[in-house]
Amino acid sequence: MGGLTYKELQALISWTRSGSRRVRIRLRGCRYSVSIGRYIRAVDPAGRVIPWGTAFGTRAPHAVLSSFKVEEVIVEEGGGEKRFGSLEELLRYAGLR
Repeated sequence: MGGLTYKELQALISWTRSGSRRVRIRLRGCRYSVSIGRYIRAVDPAGRVIPWGTAFGTRAPHAVLSSFKVEEVIVEEGGGEKRFGSLEELLRYAGLR
């Protein structure tokens, strides 16, 4: 499963901002996804931004990403998409692990 530390999350945010990327993380057993771009946001299945507290309560983003199993990670960059099956694959792709 592999967790994500706060420090790794900060590095991932910097990586997305540096390359005008957007990362969408779908979580197994959860209706909402996490979107990382300029900001970390909760999004509903239709892609609309919703209040973080509505989706995940008081949990911090790194805690949410560590406590749910990741179903799919989608990286949008340069007009295309890359898909990964885990945060570990994403971090390796971004050169953060």
